[in-house]
Amino acid sequence: MPTSDSLKHQALVVERLSMARFRVELASGRRMLATVSGKLRLKFTRIAPGHYVVISVSPYDLNQGTIIQRLTQSPSSPSQ
Repeated sequence: MPTSDSLKHQALVVERLSMARFRVELASGRRMLATVSGKLRLKFTRIAPGHYVVISVSPYDLNQGTIIQRLTQSPSSPSQ
């Protein structure tokens, strides 16, 4: 569950890794690892390379995040 002090970004899924991990690319071109949140796992939400997602990143570790939502369309506005 994302906390109020977490940073949220829109990202593009670039690569699927093992154990529900993905390599995502932010709008700035920075790549990072992201895992799928528990709610998305329970709902069996399919995430594949090419999908746009919303990730939550802790301000203490900017190298990994949690996928909290899959977007149905490509984002029209830049990430926050």
